[in-house]
Amino acid sequence: MSSPRSEPSKVLYVRGVPTDLAKKLKAAAALEGQSLQAYMVKTLHAHVTDLERKGILPRSK
Repeated sequence: MSSPRSEPSKVLYVRGVPTDLAKKLKAAAALEGQSLQAYMVKTLHAHVTDLERKGILPRSK
């Protein structure tokens, strides 16, 4: 579920992530054969899509 390379992107820094959670996220990414960055983008995209589907967030254009 990667985005096209021509799509603009932003750099996000997330501070305050508990060490245990960071380790679990890295392990989950490895289980799927992905980098942590790719795994996080996929996971965040799926979450936002779910919120849009439920009508909590407006759908992207």
